[in-house]
Amino acid sequence: MIERPEDLEQKQYSTKRYVIDTVIKGVLVLLPLLIIGFILSILFDFIFEILTPLSHLLQPGQQDPHWSFTLLSLFILAFLLFLIGLVIRNRSGRIYFKKFERKYLFSIPLYNMLHQTVNHFTGVKDLPFNQAVLIDPFNSGTLMTGFVTDNINEDMYCVFVPTAPNPTNGNIFHVKKEAITFLDVTPQDAMRTVIGMGTGTANLFKSKKPLNKEVLPRE
Repeated sequence: MIERPEDLEQKQYSTKRYVIDTVIKGVLVLLPLLIIGFILSILFDFIFEILTPLSHLLQPGQQDPHWSFTLLSLFILAFLLFLIGLVIRNRSGRIYFKKFERKYLFSIPLYNMLHQTVNHFTGVKDLPFNQAVLIDPFNSGTLMTGFVTDNINEDMYCVFVPTAPNPTNGNIFHVKKEAITFLDVTPQDAMRTVIGMGTGTANLFKSKKPLNKEVLPRE
């Protein structure tokens, strides 16, 4: 069968669109990680530049700093990050940081996306639900990854289905129990598959098993 020129052109356009969309999705996943790496690199270079004169003072005539100053710079950077984390772990420090974040940091482009991604990847932020599920709300055979947010009655659940790669948006479905497959995974693991646009979903399907008790959302 000979393909018509318009069919060939449509196929080429579809392939081109598929490649472009896939690249964009890959960028959206890696972008927060690249930003973190860029910021840490700037901090390391700043610390290293401060220590360089000390290296020249201890080693007159030596152009390049001794390798030990690279390790010292890494140690200082790690210690600074530890101090920042220590302050934020404190209740009063966390309150002041939240105020600073709302006033200044959230006005920085991409900071909110970076903030959400890091929290969900590391599990630092508790999710407002504790049960991951697969649902078929339209009885079409197409399963969606979701999270139980409320138990309406014995036969009906409220399920939040996040969008990828930004899980702060999504849709709410009121689903009958028979349309739900409960998963024996943590919400953080399930959320990582949403942020990763499906990466790791095979593990969700392997975890499908009936639960022995009613599933209630986290208070």
